[in-house]
Amino acid sequence: MQPAQPDPLAELRDIHLPGPVEAWPPAPGWWFVAILLFCALLALILWLRRRWHVNAYRRLALRELSQIEQRYAQDADGAVTLLALQQLMKRTAIAGYSRTAVASLSGVAWTKFLDATGATQEFSLGPGELLIDGPYQPTLSLDPAQLLSLIGLCRRWIAQHDRQDGQPVVGEAT
Repeated sequence: MQPAQPDPLAELRDIHLPGPVEAWPPAPGWWFVAILLFCALLALILWLRRRWHVNAYRRLALRELSQIEQRYAQDADGAVTLLALQQLMKRTAIAGYSRTAVASLSGVAWTKFLDATGATQEFSLGPGELLIDGPYQPTLSLDPAQLLSLIGLCRRWIAQHDRQDGQPVVGEAT
């Protein structure tokens, strides 16, 4: 008989499992994703902040338009309201565009400018026609519904006109 050979399996050691995967520090890919997310968030915050400041003139104009509308509801003086609307629209347009492009506009050219920048035709063919020469007529009988329609049109223009970063859209207005 042969001498008993030692069992080769007896010399094996137990399997040692690796330790648990740690959450910190993250892998380099997660650092890259975190940096990208931070940059995107920072860009969004800067864009929103810039947009807030760029549109400050709109918020002020809408606030003043509400005051004009309240004064009209109290006084029912159409001529004063129409003059105040004309002045507000001109100041708002100057704030949104360059003074040289807007300040000299009057009459039909003014309403065409408002139409071109507001993507509408209601200034030159609708209630906005009152802005052509209405504020300059000494005696003007205004229909309250037409004046309220003009106030609504002005509100829409102030809130939605195309600013285009200060570059006026006056190709059709001149």
